[in-house]
Amino acid sequence: MERPSRATRTPATRSKPSARQAEGYVKHRLGRLIKVVRPTPIYQRPDPHAPIYWYVPARYYLMMQQQRGSWCGVLMQNGTLGWLPRRAVQFTPYEVLYTLPRGVDPNYVTRLAMQYLGVRYRWGGNDPRTGMDCSGFVKLVYEQLGVPLPRRAREQALKGIPITRIQHLQPGDRLYFSVKGKEIDHTGIYIGDGYFIHSARSRGGVAIDHLSHPLYRRSLVAARR
Repeated sequence: MERPSRATRTPATRSKPSARQAEGYVKHRLGRLIKVVRPTPIYQRPDPHAPIYWYVPARYYLMMQQQRGSWCGVLMQNGTLGWLPRRAVQFTPYEVLYTLPRGVDPNYVTRLAMQYLGVRYRWGGNDPRTGMDCSGFVKLVYEQLGVPLPRRAREQALKGIPITRIQHLQPGDRLYFSVKGKEIDHTGIYIGDGYFIHSARSRGGVAIDHLSHPLYRRSLVAARR
């Protein structure tokens, strides 16, 4: 697909919504994306003596939904908040926003988009309890939205509306990559501002990365809506 000439993030041009769009759709803020700068535990409460959910590695992105003093509340797989110290993270400028049909529960969409962060990678896996690969992850998410997809990434890439310019990507679009050769062998879901969520062996499971990374910038070959 066609890419910008530079690896910098270019804000998408947004047209003014029509009266019908404004009446039928509502914009929801899901949270701010933050990046872990050093390995740190995620606690069940904003207290260093609280029980620990799990240890998060450096270079890991999380969805922050609350800030309480020197603590950041991040979305966990079970839909609750976990807490980690502010000094262990770096704030990105990106707030994840979704425009949804009026009446749709934004909390459900939040959980659906991010509840699989940290699920381990397993080649051929389809179950978040035991691990998933990239296409298994995308297939599972879209099935919950009522959209059936084939199991393999290169077959999934044949379904949907093609997006030919990276500037036209919208949250929820599917991304397809040719990482190891000419055939499509990897996929993920775009979440906005250049970020996408995917299940990758190199990241140990479901994680968030950015399209400015040289590997993904050069290997992105298709997007579908």
